[in-house]
Amino acid sequence: MRETRIYLKRGKDRKVRNLYPWVYRDEVRRIEEGDVVADLFSNDGVFVGRGLYSKGARIVWRFLSREYDPIDRTFFERRIGEALSRRIGINSTAYRVVFSESDFLGGLVVDRYNGSVVIQVRSRGMEEVKNLVVDALTSTLNPRFIYERSDMESRREEGLEPVKGPILGGEPPILTITENGVRFYVDVVGGLKTGFYLDQRRSREYVASLVREGMEVLDLFSYTGGFSVYAALKGAKVLAVDTKGEVLELAKENAKLNGVEIDVLKYDAFKLLGESDKAYDVIVADPPAISKRKGERKRILGAVWKLTYNALPRLKVPGHLYICTCSYQASLEDMLKYIRLAAIDRGIPIHIPAVLVQPEDHPYFPHFPESLYLKCVHAVRVRI
Repeated sequence: MRETRIYLKRGKDRKVRNLYPWVYRDEVRRIEEGDVVADLFSNDGVFVGRGLYSKGARIVWRFLSREYDPIDRTFFERRIGEALSRRIGINSTAYRVVFSESDFLGGLVVDRYNGSVVIQVRSRGMEEVKNLVVDALTSTLNPRFIYERSDMESRREEGLEPVKGPILGGEPPILTITENGVRFYVDVVGGLKTGFYLDQRRSREYVASLVREGMEVLDLFSYTGGFSVYAALKGAKVLAVDTKGEVLELAKENAKLNGVEIDVLKYDAFKLLGESDKAYDVIVADPPAISKRKGERKRILGAVWKLTYNALPRLKVPGHLYICTCSYQASLEDMLKYIRLAAIDRGIPIHIPAVLVQPEDHPYFPHFPESLYLKCVHAVRVRI
């Protein structure tokens, strides 16, 4: 079967020539259906690029190449090898190898945990070439196992069912990784995302740099205790809060693994801030994605305002609030605005000494603004 040929409406080729990697259904004039590999043409028939066709999806085409490259195992081996070369020097045995559009493999995420691999396939087009991807990962990374965590509900928008299970090597055990000398257990089968918040590696280092021995630290939405363990290793007294008891148990085990102790509390973080009158030196608030849908921006920013508004009175002076959002829909400018508004509403002065985004294994590709999703703001309560 020959490649699919997609012809764009007049003027819609400009953004793809400027390296935006998606084409939406309403930007297309005509489709000549063939294979999953799809060649994209301007309205007047000039070749724009080669990618993957997702029949019936809102995003019908995702970029792979500016040339007529054969889309085979060799192509994926080359792309994965190029992505690996951009990750040399990461001080962790776990990191993201392929970050979808930012690594020019739209619809694919590959995370490496020591000698093992977890993948997420997010588009219909990438699903149809998954066997080629698995072959390329096997030859390039030589993993002990490959486990799939394509169990996100967003697959339904592509006409795909969520999928979870082993591809190579059977069901993986609980793994142990080392990040900046700190050790963690990772449950790639039952954990969130692919098992660990790999995108907060730089933030965990940064928060640890704020902590001094004897400080009191509140880690909200703690998950398996990444921030908590780093803080405890600096000599802090830590309370980790989450609504899931099983992740708190793993957080305690992660602390023991590193020779420290933390306290845990199964409770709603929003309620705790509203009810407690205890003051802390550091509060970390890294909530899971409230929504990644367009139109949910106000809800996300409302949560930023509420967390900041309730956290500021719970800080000592000086005290540090480290607050994050992991949705592209809330821009950094928006986030800073709502933090400022919360401080004004409380009548509490703050400084903002730093803003951090996702680390180098989750690269921001500026031609694709959606790839800048994680924003963290360090706000300090000050006295005037």
